[in-house]
Amino acid sequence: MFVAISSLSAADHLDSPSVQNDGRLDINDIYAFQSPQNADNVVLIATVNPAAGVFSPTDFSANGNYEFNIDQNGDAVADLSYVFTFNRTRRGRQSYLVRRNGSVYASGQTGQTVTTSGGAKIHAALFEDPFFFDLQGFQNGFQFTGDDFFAGLNVSAIVLEIPRTELGPDNVGFWVRTTDGGVPFDRMGRPAINTVLISSGSKDLFNISAPANDPANFGAQVANTIATLNGGDTATAQALTAILLPDVLTVDTSSSAGFLNGRQLVDDVIDAELNLLTNGGVTTDGVDANDVDFPVGFPYLASPN
Repeated sequence: MFVAISSLSAADHLDSPSVQNDGRLDINDIYAFQSPQNADNVVLIATVNPAAGVFSPTDFSANGNYEFNIDQNGDAVADLSYVFTFNRTRRGRQSYLVRRNGSVYASGQTGQTVTTSGGAKIHAALFEDPFFFDLQGFQNGFQFTGDDFFAGLNVSAIVLEIPRTELGPDNVGFWVRTTDGGVPFDRMGRPAINTVLISSGSKDLFNISAPANDPANFGAQVANTIATLNGGDTATAQALTAILLPDVLTVDTSSSAGFLNGRQLVDDVIDAELNLLTNGGVTTDGVDANDVDFPVGFPYLASPN
């Protein structure tokens, strides 16, 4: 079954040894979905700082970058990037700058919504952790009780809502990467890829590698892990590996459908992936929704606990 994971490791929280050195750059989850308020917009979200205020800080790193990467042609190489850099906290807030493909795009302060002249909205702040999952049941050999381990926890998050036309084509790939002093630190596309499918000895390497190299670097071990989970169905394991790697969250921004089309906040990605990876052997962890409701409007995440 699934390999043992640390006390917080789930979608991508604390997914490898090195990311535990700085929660501010440890990516928990990413989301991409058509705006429920305006079908002409797309929402991109990244959360960091697992258990912010308990095991991690509540601010963003002043020494790192937060990169929202967009692949426009299916080669798993970034054609467009929104890069966030933060200054040190002063008087309870951090100022930040956003660059789009190297050019200044926006600036603002944490806790405040920024609206650009081009119609984009940005908000970076502390929020309630939107991830929901029976982690303890998962670690206990799939003995799920429906207890949401992440209820009551907080994360830091960056929310970017932009016109779909800014991304180019409707069908794009999205992943987030963090760097520390210019050095790759963590990355994430689809939920739980590194956590579940990559071996313990390769997790750090996965985080600093480029998505385009995933099939060559990690395809064999991902297929082997899936075959272990699904009872030895190697053909299905190979087919799923070809879908899951490169680790890029693909989304059709013209569609309001959820996971595997991007990822919405309400999507029960754990049930979907359990069912997929085990060939229907395990279909649910018993946690079907977040512990609090998500707001219907921007920035879509719930207030922190």
